[in-house]
Amino acid sequence: MEEKVFQAALAGLLHDIGKLLQRGRDDPWKLPEGYEREGQPVHALWSGYFIEHNVPKKYRSAALQGVYHHQPEKSPASDPFFSTLVAVADKLSAGERADEKQEERGTQLPQQMVSIFDRVGAYRENPHLAHHYLPLQSLQLDETALFPQPVMSAEQRRLAYEKLSQAMEAAAKEDIQDAETYLENLLAGLEQHTWCVPSAFYHALPDVSLYDHSRMTAALAVCLVERSPAQLQALLGALRASFSEKTSPEQKTLLDEPAALLVGGDISGIQKFIYTLSSKNAAKTLRGRSFYLQLLTEAVMRFVLRKLGLAQVNVIYSGGGHFYLLGPLSAAGQLPEIQRQVTQILLKHHGAALYLAIGAAEVPASGFKLGHFPQYWESMHAELARAKQQRYTELGDQLYPLVFQPQTHGGNREKTCAVCGEEKEDAQPLRVEEAEQGDRICGLCESFVTTLGKHLPQASYVVLKHGQPEEHPVASAQDVLAEFGLGLEMLDKNKKVLISEAQSLKAERAVVWALGDVDNWPKMDDLPFAKTLRYMVNRVPPFTFDELEKKSEQGIQRLGVLRMDVDDLGALLKNGFGEQEKSIATIARLSSLSFQLSLFFEGWVKKICEQTSADIYAVYSGGDDLFLIAPWQIVPKLAAKITSSFRTYTSENPSLHISGGMAFIHGKYPVYQAAEDAQDALSKAKDRSGKNAFHFLGQTWSWDEFAELDNKFTLLVRADQDHQAPASLLQVLQKLAIMDEENQSLGVKRLLWGKWLWLGDYQLKRMIEMAKTNQKLAADLEEIYADLSPNYYANIGMWGKAARWAQLYLRKSIGSKSSDPSSR
Repeated sequence: MEEKVFQAALAGLLHDIGKLLQRGRDDPWKLPEGYEREGQPVHALWSGYFIEHNVPKKYRSAALQGVYHHQPEKSPASDPFFSTLVAVADKLSAGERADEKQEERGTQLPQQMVSIFDRVGAYRENPHLAHHYLPLQSLQLDETALFPQPVMSAEQRRLAYEKLSQAMEAAAKEDIQDAETYLENLLAGLEQHTWCVPSAFYHALPDVSLYDHSRMTAALAVCLVERSPAQLQALLGALRASFSEKTSPEQKTLLDEPAALLVGGDISGIQKFIYTLSSKNAAKTLRGRSFYLQLLTEAVMRFVLRKLGLAQVNVIYSGGGHFYLLGPLSAAGQLPEIQRQVTQILLKHHGAALYLAIGAAEVPASGFKLGHFPQYWESMHAELARAKQQRYTELGDQLYPLVFQPQTHGGNREKTCAVCGEEKEDAQPLRVEEAEQGDRICGLCESFVTTLGKHLPQASYVVLKHGQPEEHPVASAQDVLAEFGLGLEMLDKNKKVLISEAQSLKAERAVVWALGDVDNWPKMDDLPFAKTLRYMVNRVPPFTFDELEKKSEQGIQRLGVLRMDVDDLGALLKNGFGEQEKSIATIARLSSLSFQLSLFFEGWVKKICEQTSADIYAVYSGGDDLFLIAPWQIVPKLAAKITSSFRTYTSENPSLHISGGMAFIHGKYPVYQAAEDAQDALSKAKDRSGKNAFHFLGQTWSWDEFAELDNKFTLLVRADQDHQAPASLLQVLQKLAIMDEENQSLGVKRLLWGKWLWLGDYQLKRMIEMAKTNQKLAADLEEIYADLSPNYYANIGMWGKAARWAQLYLRKSIGSKSSDPSSR
């Protein structure tokens, strides 16, 4: 990273940091001692105070230049270039609000941040429905920190800001000698301590955090650092005129010229790579493969950043095989060569299984204005789609020998991996119970088992070491990552090293991911390192899937496979903030929405799983979706808990909801088929009008219907286990439901009277009569009858499914040749 890139990023990151200090004061409009206003806003003076008292001396002068972004001409620096640069970047990043006015004594005290979910869909259209505020707390997996809470009093807010300021000061004071590492550590500190702090609240609802505004300002400053002082001055003048709606034709032309490059990366083939493996060692390798894909996405993204000379602040979002960056216009000419290099590495180690597509779109200065950014986001995705359709063309003359030339090997069982099915030279005997004589495993799959899959459940920290990419002939997971310049270590909660990085990587610096909340970070004496929270659902029970199936302590022995995701997320990102001229979408709002969704799926789902059971196998949870496997009886209520939490997390916004699907499988069932079955169930849930549904036991339910189904199931289980209900109760309800279903299948209007009515009345009343000496059972049976009879058994179908669920739950076992319970 060049010095000018570092200076631009640092000045952009800290340009508004004074707002944190100012809002924690008894008198927020009082100037810092020894400072004079000189036309600067009060918060800018506090930014200067923060930098001068906390940023290490070697970085101080660079950081101070961003303080003068309101009036670059007043900068005391001999060259106000970086002050002007940050002024331009701040105007572009703050597209969601008008130019800030000078604060005046008596202005309202600082407010809390409105949940970004209050600004999309139904809440955007009916703002009186919303206004849920986030608590002012550092990031942690606690409901009082992540979920909307009652509005705090003025004094509570002041004390909260004071506490956040102290935490941010500690992060800024860390004297890290490597500039890039210091910058990334500062960025992580801003994420942890200002994710819930409103950037501004003077002219509009405060729905963008100081973290998101600051990092986007830093990213745009880096994008524009190539401009000359005269170009920046002209652009600043045009932006100021635009904010005051007094733009001249020449200025409008300038604003419509490209200002930055929006870059998207998408690794395709992930689903097939993760799930197309045999049942041999499946439980031990599956989570390792999934985690490897997360690491590979990170490695490729950082490889691209290194090649472009950009900083971590330029990352808009990364996860789930995707990453999005903001770069300078000059990056466009470098992307084809970068894509070629990535393609060569992926071909070398993964053949055609994995492919990186890169797409980019130029964004003009006017594209960062309110509502304009989504069209460029869409253009970038169109370029990504085009790149996927033209894959490998970047190889040029190497296309045929690398992709299409026939291989010299094939059909050699002694070199075929029994896990992934690929023929590899490094295949070794597979040493697991389910292995057959002659079964072998390749080095890559072995590393998923013995390195990643084995140690991830015990890991509390993941250490990513960064160095120059180096070629590796051996194909373990670590070797592939090293070719992108990434080394790997894992540490347990006691900071004990579980695995170390590839020895040949010459590490320059490191980033430590804490996979959960942490008070005491590990120390690294040999490398400068940044500390960042990276929540991860890393639960992997120490069992094979056969053994995990036997953990079904109640009812039949099966596993439940659960897949869930946010409904219509693409449309939400495109039009959730409004359409065309009515849109309030900006880059900061889109990045904030992505961040908040990831926080739920990576962080809060982790918390839910920990509270639910130690037997949940987390294949993946992040971005906006999840894939979990557990003993079947855990899964339905787990799905409901996740959905209920998501509703609360998103402020009950009716435009934001999750659908899910569950499949039943045996422990030896092929993983790829289990993934497809659960995906098919999820697709059926999404086929329901309005989505927001759960496919379970062969039927799709709205979540409210499922809650009702759950209540009926609970009553039936209670009647059986606690009140000695007759064994025939569940069969009767299912038989009545089948009769009703057969009537409906005739294609005529549902008959009000039929055999199921008098038969149901007869049998239920007979059970009630026989239960006279068992008052609790009689009460249960009366409740069932009272729910059915007045409505002519209209909801007997739900009682039938509840009875089927209860039957599966209450049965001791079920033969391996029995039909799939999900279809009955």
